[in-house]
Amino acid sequence: MINVEKFISTRKRLKISQMALCADICTQATLSKFEKHQQVPAFDIMVALCERLGLTLNDVFPINVKAQQTHNEQVLIQAMRELFYQNISKFEILINQIEVEKIIDNELPMYQIMQYFSAVILKQDGLKAKQIIKKIDIANLNKSHQLLFYAITSHYYYQRGRFKEAHQAFEDVWRYQKEIVTVDYSGCQEAIVYLLAQYQMLIENYKFSMVLATYGLDLTNASSSTYFLENFFWILVEASDTWQSQDFIVNEMIENARVIAKIHKNEDILQKISQRKGEK
Repeated sequence: MINVEKFISTRKRLKISQMALCADICTQATLSKFEKHQQVPAFDIMVALCERLGLTLNDVFPINVKAQQTHNEQVLIQAMRELFYQNISKFEILINQIEVEKIIDNELPMYQIMQYFSAVILKQDGLKAKQIIKKIDIANLNKSHQLLFYAITSHYYYQRGRFKEAHQAFEDVWRYQKEIVTVDYSGCQEAIVYLLAQYQMLIENYKFSMVLATYGLDLTNASSSTYFLENFFWILVEASDTWQSQDFIVNEMIENARVIAKIHKNEDILQKISQRKGEK
């Protein structure tokens, strides 16, 4: 049972309005629907709202969450959220808090996938990535983690000059991704589509990259999350440079990317926006 009443009473006790509570997290309509027992927001939104009130998910979801999460699982969930926000400094702090010797079997895949993502996408460390690949039991990953693994692998192959294998990995992931009809609230879907769109940017297939970025925007809307939202906007901006586009549309996308990146503390996108402004 969801303890919405405790959530509301805490907000009122702290004299925080709905508008103030949801600022930079979600829309007031999303918060209002939750407090009226109409809809539960996406996981990352609930975490952020609870943190702002000084609550934990245990306080609001006592049956589903209480006492079932280990220390490592709690940290892993937070770390994946920051990784998908690309708040790299916060991610590094959290991932270093993992007690590796105490990781249990169902926690290991998430830990390995995050390490793999970091090695390939953030650091482009091929040697580290190769070491991680040898440890991952791909067959025992869930469907989302499998697709995410191969989406990352398309970049790994590309970085190593294995272009045929990179393209095959892309094709396989995109084919299976299109078959998914349910919304994945973990953020893995958004991560997968972002990596596919970014791969198309790398091979200069800008039109398809824009299609994938637009699809990614639809996914974030369906899940009410903001994972990789600034990245999808930025891909559209970069791809639009390859054909004539009205300046006011591009500028709006840049501003959208800037606002979301600032909220997520995504320094990579903020730096790219700053460099773009400097060039102009």
